[in-house]
Amino acid sequence: MRTMQIQNKMNKTNLQESTFDLLQQEIDSGIQGKNEAIPIGLKRLGKYANIRPRILTLLFSTSGAGKSSMMDTIILNACDSHMSSPTTNKLKPDFQLFSMERSKLLRIAKWASFTIFRNEGVEIPVPKLLGWWDEKLTKEEYSLVLKQKEYIDCLLNDYVTIYEGAKSPNEFYSVMKTHLESKGTYDKIIKKGKEYKVYIKNTDNEIVIPVIDHGNLIKTTQVLPSKKQAIDKTVEMVQGFRDLESCSPFWVAQVNRSISSVSRIKDNEHELMLEDVKESGDVGDACDLALSLFDPIKYGQSSKTGYKPVDFIDKSDGSNYFRSIQILKSTYGQDSLRIPLAFNGFCGQFKELPKRNSMSESEYPTLVENVLNKSYFLT
Repeated sequence: MRTMQIQNKMNKTNLQESTFDLLQQEIDSGIQGKNEAIPIGLKRLGKYANIRPRILTLLFSTSGAGKSSMMDTIILNACDSHMSSPTTNKLKPDFQLFSMERSKLLRIAKWASFTIFRNEGVEIPVPKLLGWWDEKLTKEEYSLVLKQKEYIDCLLNDYVTIYEGAKSPNEFYSVMKTHLESKGTYDKIIKKGKEYKVYIKNTDNEIVIPVIDHGNLIKTTQVLPSKKQAIDKTVEMVQGFRDLESCSPFWVAQVNRSISSVSRIKDNEHELMLEDVKESGDVGDACDLALSLFDPIKYGQSSKTGYKPVDFIDKSDGSNYFRSIQILKSTYGQDSLRIPLAFNGFCGQFKELPKRNSMSESEYPTLVENVLNKSYFLT
């Protein structure tokens, strides 16, 4: 009897050692630089939010704060990082962008405006680019637009697939499943007498990144007649793609209108909470990382980042160049971290601001001036 107990204990120890061996392999891979992430181009935020396999990220904000622009900034920065130096071991992003709010054409127009400004320092807002204004493109501006063709074609051919319009849960699942079947194979294994489904990638150096922008626009169906049911079902599907196929989904969401309620104003609690996510709280529970993008000026608030948001309002036209982002949930890292951001609204460009306490009082006015004249976004 005692011999059997000792043997069982040894078997259990071996199992624990085997599990730890797997952990050690991951640690060793990290030391060797094999567990690198895809950078999002925002250094401080990226320390916690760079794109890694099997991480579900929730990005949410109030209407008009720039959640889709933040998503575009992340997409373009991630693609540019790989495009500029596509080495063999470098992770390549494969964005599957479900653009449920913006048309594909308008989204690409915004990207062209973004890249023209970033690369050339020339402002061509989307309304001017598309001829909506009386002021039309000059020959020089038109030439700059045409220069973006090679870049945009590369994005759409090698890095980003855009699906426009609202989708039902089943439509989303069908699109993703078809894509994943082209990127790997499904098999079954037997482990301890149980059958498990596995997914084997064609290449280890690519991450499939579904982007649902935004999740509140998921369509209801006859089987899922309420918005909450449809969203919850889609969240369940997204979790599945994260866990089985090692995808890194982004779920973009809009918050409840209750943030503008009298009680919230009275309590001065306009900073966002996970409970504010509209229609369903399931995505807040399911996500590994939750990022809230906040516009304090919209609610007449100061900022807990140490900055004065009103300093970043252009007095000539009222443009608001300040936002902040907060990590509200981080399963594998730090939460409650706030980062101040400069927002170049005409092209949807975000850039981190330095920590307020890292600047002298004489440096601060220069920073504000550079943000307002947009030179800060070119550095």
